Amino acid sequence: MKRKKLKVLIEYIYIYIGTLIASIGIKAFLVPSNLAPGGATGLAILINYVTGISVGALVFTINIPLFLIGIKIFGKSYGFKTLAGISFLSLNIELVRIFLPQIDKVVDFTNSSNILLGTLYGGVLMGVGIGTVIKNGGTTGGSDIISGIVNKFFKIPIGQALIIIDSIVVLLAAYIFGIEKALYALINLYTTGIVINKMINGLGNAKMAYIVTTEVEKVRKIIVEDLGKTGNYYKAEGLYSKENRNVVTTVLKNREIFLLKDLITEVDKEAFVVISDVYDVVGRGYTFDKESSKKEERLS
Repeated sequence: MKRKKLKVLIEYIYIYIGTLIASIGIKAFLVPSNLAPGGATGLAILINYVTGISVGALVFTINIPLFLIGIKIFGKSYGFKTLAGISFLSLNIELVRIFLPQIDKVVDFTNSSNILLGTLYGGVLMGVGIGTVIKNGGTTGGSDIISGIVNKFFKIPIGQALIIIDSIVVLLAAYIFGIEKALYALINLYTTGIVINKMINGLGNAKMAYIVTTEVEKVRKIIVEDLGKTGNYYKAEGLYSKENRNVVTTVLKNREIFLLKDLITEVDKEAFVVISDVYDVVGRGYTFDKESSKKEERLS
């Protein structure tokens, strides 16, 4: 029991450290260079530019209603770690602003040639920070919560919903900051995503999930309908008990694996889930969506 509590405490410490790293990236590079790379943070940067309200307060104000909606719709799956990630990020942005007031002058962004520094270093720090948070079971809210809500009501796969949400923020950035800054924001968003993936998965670019469950139909709906992926189902026999087992396998992209685990826990708390690295995947439901595949089959 003590070991479990210590493990949880360490995870919260890492979530705090991750949000602190992300906060430094936001205050040192994104805000002073007027880069809004999607999500709640990007939206907060845009509103800050227009109104002058602090970014930390805006991040918290945007995220908390989304968190409460997520709790109402999805139950406890969004949990304390998501609340911790949102709160720590908002707090650390303000602490960085107060205790490191000159951090936004580390790079002279009045020189337009330095914008690329803000794009890349901001992306790396955001990626390291958010990757650390996700790796320890938390999130920083924002587009992750909205994409879950969009998926729930409109059946749009999580990955596509994330792209749509982040694209809307980047389009707003293009309107407020100009198209050039929006293009840099896309580079920043891409950089952040790459670093997050490397933080979580090392060199692997996907994950294989092996799920032993008694709720096969519910797990099937999660994979096919919620995540927009495919997989396989087969019967296996337990080596010790010699009892028949239902095994479901699927391959998911990096950000989807954490949602899969949360959703499976909601429908089958006794499920046995094993996650392994996958380094190369080609096929329906991963390199192209299943709907386009069906269309091609009908045309042929």
